Amino acid sequence: MTVSHMVCSSRAVTVKLLDLIWRSPLAPDLSPAPEKLNRSRKKMDFTGRLMPRARGVKQRDVSYGGVSCVQHQPRHAPSNRVVLYFHGGGYCVGSPDTHNHMVSRLAKRAAMCAVVPRYRKAPEHPYPAPLEDAVSVYQALLDEGIKPGNLYLAGDSAGGNLVLVLLLRLKQEGMPLPAAACCISPWTDMGLQGDTLNTKANTDNMLNGDLLEHFAQLYTQGMAAEQRCQQPYLSPLAGDLAGLPPLLVQVGSEEVLLDDAVRLTEKAQQAGVAVELQIWEKMQHVWHLSFPVLKDGRLAILEIAEFFDRNQ
Repeated sequence: MTVSHMVCSSRAVTVKLLDLIWRSPLAPDLSPAPEKLNRSRKKMDFTGRLMPRARGVKQRDVSYGGVSCVQHQPRHAPSNRVVLYFHGGGYCVGSPDTHNHMVSRLAKRAAMCAVVPRYRKAPEHPYPAPLEDAVSVYQALLDEGIKPGNLYLAGDSAGGNLVLVLLLRLKQEGMPLPAAACCISPWTDMGLQGDTLNTKANTDNMLNGDLLEHFAQLYTQGMAAEQRCQQPYLSPLAGDLAGLPPLLVQVGSEEVLLDDAVRLTEKAQQAGVAVELQIWEKMQHVWHLSFPVLKDGRLAILEIAEFFDRNQ
């Protein structure tokens, strides 16, 4: 296991300004309350569409396994080397639109095609709908002729959870595993037992324990935390990680899910998985999304691309 503490390279004023924005009325309301949920989704999608995408990357709508997806194909990059990226949003909000700017940059830096599924979300489509969609897209990519050794997984927050539970599902069903996977600020314990849910409550400007509990309730249709923490397809920390491909785990030092990332890394190492943990100083939850103004976001995306390059 490799643990790296990444020193902050961004300007202090930029880090502070982003923190103030996320704590202001300008930030999207992530409340999963029914009367606010659709408004939050639309606001986040609109904001995401305003973000600049990488030049030289063609974006188009596609379908794999009956699931609508967005594909990012960099110019001169091979189309048979693919990163399957799952967006975050607590399984309730978020979409390819909220992440297209970041994923297009990742595709360009990694010199590979990126596919971002519009997986179904709660509360309209609770567990296991997103996992079923993930399996369908993965199988369709294999059916298209993409070799497992040319296939990579990545995702942030709930998308990081989906990366891990997809790997567990693939292993259980005896399907070919991808070459490697990256989890950004992953939500690995839906039982919400991490210490940093409390110790980082005042430094995380996006998430908190109450919000995560609301998301979990919607996703599992009211399942108790004591049950959620024991279900590997909800809390991958409860799963058998042995045999998984190389993992890169990136997490910010200021976020409530820090402990989720650390515990995942420890358990993966104990299971014999080649795992790397990067703890980024002063960074918030999925800071990569702020890469247009945040140097550490650009550097973190580059680290993912280099990790994939080392594992081909």
